[in-house]
Amino acid sequence: MIAKDTIPRPGAPALEKGLDLIEALAAESRGLSQTQIAERVGRSVSEIFRMLGVLEERGYVSRDAMTGEYTLTLQLFRIAAQFPPTKRLQRAALPAMEILTSQTGLSCHLTVLNNQQFMVVAQMDPEWQMGWSVRLGAIFPLTLEYASAKVLAAFQLENRRAELAAVIARHDRCPIKNVLAELSKVVARGGDFPKEGQAPRLRAFSCPVFETSGRAIAALTVPLMRQEKMQATEATEIEENLRTAARQISEKVGAVGT
Repeated sequence: MIAKDTIPRPGAPALEKGLDLIEALAAESRGLSQTQIAERVGRSVSEIFRMLGVLEERGYVSRDAMTGEYTLTLQLFRIAAQFPPTKRLQRAALPAMEILTSQTGLSCHLTVLNNQQFMVVAQMDPEWQMGWSVRLGAIFPLTLEYASAKVLAAFQLENRRAELAAVIARHDRCPIKNVLAELSKVVARGGDFPKEGQAPRLRAFSCPVFETSGRAIAALTVPLMRQEKMQATEATEIEENLRTAARQISEKVGAVGT
């Protein structure tokens, strides 16, 4: 008897070509010309010309009339946001995030794992925006540089945590044991709360949002960029407000004992 995994599956060349184009554009922060896209996906310009036209017509990519460069739109994010768990998470999070921005005077954002990256699925700015914020739908790599990445990786079941730690270790080019040790510290603290002297200009406070299994389905993060040192009382206040907001969101999505 032939195992299911060894049975050849029929290919879908057109679909694969379209996905290659989307993934190539997603990996770039700036636009790409047809020639550059063709080079990245290993195809000729003539092979991708019609596919780019279809993607543009369907709203997945946009073309700059001046430069001719293509960029990925937020269409994929809009589709993902319609997925019931994402909409439920957003509904649960936004009221608590609004209160958090009011209390701290800082922006905050909610991120979820997206394969080997993480994505911003909700974002809130205070009434008077004076700080640093991220764009809704933005995607970032899993690395110890980001508080959200550490929290999302740390608060997982053991096997999944090890998988994500390996991804971080490859990206940061460091031993996996160092990554696991850092993630253990995050778990022990209940989140990532940088001390004074760490990244003095750009800092981020991040807490997990839990689901019923006890794993983190999201990270709620408050980024902060400033020139002067932060008073210990101010950092403590941000941390406490953040913990409260993350707990409220967790309770709304069904987690208990958070």
